Amino acid sequence: MDVVNPYEAVRLVELDLRQLVRVVLGSSWLEAAREGGVVDEAKLAAKMADERGRRPATVVSTDLIDYTDFTQLQVLILEKRWGAFAPALGTKKHIETYLSKIAGFRNPTMHARVLHPFEEHLVLGISGELRNRIAIYRNTKEQSSMYYPVVDSITDNFGNIHDGVTNAITQTGVRMEIGETVTFTCRATDPEDRELHWQLSNNAAGQDSQTDEATGNEVVLSYTFARADVSERVPLLITLRSSGEFHRLPGPSAWDATAMFHYAVNPPSDHR
Repeated sequence: MDVVNPYEAVRLVELDLRQLVRVVLGSSWLEAAREGGVVDEAKLAAKMADERGRRPATVVSTDLIDYTDFTQLQVLILEKRWGAFAPALGTKKHIETYLSKIAGFRNPTMHARVLHPFEEHLVLGISGELRNRIAIYRNTKEQSSMYYPVVDSITDNFGNIHDGVTNAITQTGVRMEIGETVTFTCRATDPEDRELHWQLSNNAAGQDSQTDEATGNEVVLSYTFARADVSERVPLLITLRSSGEFHRLPGPSAWDATAMFHYAVNPPSDHR
């Protein structure tokens, strides 16, 4: 995997735990956390409002789970709903130790304090194992084999997100001008740790458009809108495929996962 430092390792584990909660508990996660006294819904909503105020040019997430902290996820999984999470994570004592270690290293890494080499190796090893366990479980839960990668998240620079769990078509509601660029941060996990290839293109029928490609578990793709894109619906398609021989969708255009984001592109000012 492309985790290259402890900070990234801790961050990605936290993101993957949220994804696991979504898969295992679905929309009932908040009720479970509220009943167990794990979270205060009003405080999560206040965090969301604060985020919206600090980032007025971005569409911030409205999913309250994105405003939970690592400790809250830890308590929800280990203390309140372990029976639901055991099939994904394995032995409780084992996972308690792992999450406790991650929690202990979280503050130093988030505040750029240097870890000793053996601590770095420990964080990276724990992160890799936890993320692989979650990826394997998600593949099984989502009625797919264990041999294909899963999308963790794809987020554009306006804050619109495909979480890899819900509908793969995102109606962004964003209007763009000719010459403006949208960027996507894409994350995926592969249980076999294969090389992952991403491609971004305009999926409009008959459209001969630009493409952007990248390789890795976490990549950034971009698309610059042109005159040919002017319309009320520009479907930007992101495809993911592993370097393996087999894929979820076989054939000449084989892929393992896709996501589509729709944008509107305004006509140039001299044609309005």
